[in-house]
Amino acid sequence: MFFHTDGYSPCPSQMGADLPAEPHKIAIVAIFLAVAGISNWAALAYIHDIVGREPLPDFIFSLIPQQAWALRLGDLMVTFCAGSMILLFIFHKHRAVVIRRSLFIIGVLYTLRTLSMMCTHLPPGYDDNNTRCREQLNGTNINWKIYFSRLLEQTIRVGFQDIEDKMLCGDLLFSGHTLVMVVSSLIVGYYLPEKYRYLRFFPQAFSAIGMTCMIVSRTHYTIDVFFACLLTAGVFALYHAFCEIDTYRERKNSVLGNVVVFAVVQWLEENVVPGRIENKFEIPFYEKIRNCLDPTRRQRNADSNLSNSSSAAVIETV
Repeated sequence: MFFHTDGYSPCPSQMGADLPAEPHKIAIVAIFLAVAGISNWAALAYIHDIVGREPLPDFIFSLIPQQAWALRLGDLMVTFCAGSMILLFIFHKHRAVVIRRSLFIIGVLYTLRTLSMMCTHLPPGYDDNNTRCREQLNGTNINWKIYFSRLLEQTIRVGFQDIEDKMLCGDLLFSGHTLVMVVSSLIVGYYLPEKYRYLRFFPQAFSAIGMTCMIVSRTHYTIDVFFACLLTAGVFALYHAFCEIDTYRERKNSVLGNVVVFAVVQWLEENVVPGRIENKFEIPFYEKIRNCLDPTRRQRNADSNLSNSSSAAVIETV
């Protein structure tokens, strides 16, 4: 969608290599993503009561009237894109590496989104903001219980809102819907095996439809979607540019190596050979299950242990 990845060659040392799963790193990155997501929803719970209600001018809004039905379709496209990314996680041979890279990138983007939302409060762009948005509370009837209730509601719904009911408004700059769709498209396009390259067009098409829906439904301004595309592509490109630097020494001496956040990236990638990993699909846990069900496995293990013992004895004799 944003980068050409045809005809790539993985690093020779990566071909057929079993990269370490390092589940503790996945757990830490997952916690980071959860904190970043919750910070988004906490920001929305706060912003709702202070953001304006008069929509701003937008070029696309001036050309196309509000299409309320498009929001439901846009949410569906987000689901399809996220689903395609999850399927890639399941079937990729090096799923642990792909998962922790993806979760870290998404976590960084959601952290940037929280900062952006708190810095600049854009009013919702609907024609009927007072009808679509919940009533704002003033200083006398705002309390922590209300904030916590809103936060809990958003956490349970993973950021989605009921479009049939009045919504919390103000989480605009930049678009979280677009973030998820674009990062899913980039991850699927980058990590698909060569013989399945055509499948990358599906999340790309879903993303294009979804981003269009976000604008014509007036869920987001055009600038929200544009910034989300730009930042998502930028963070994705920087992370993978760092991974593709040929040696660890060059990584440390590069411009990216001097950026504070890339100290974390260096830690995440310390046991992954520099270069592009081999993109290959496999049935999850197939080899382990087959070995467990193989009746000759015990005999092969016994023969292997006997061979090792014999080799050790010969070495001691020499």
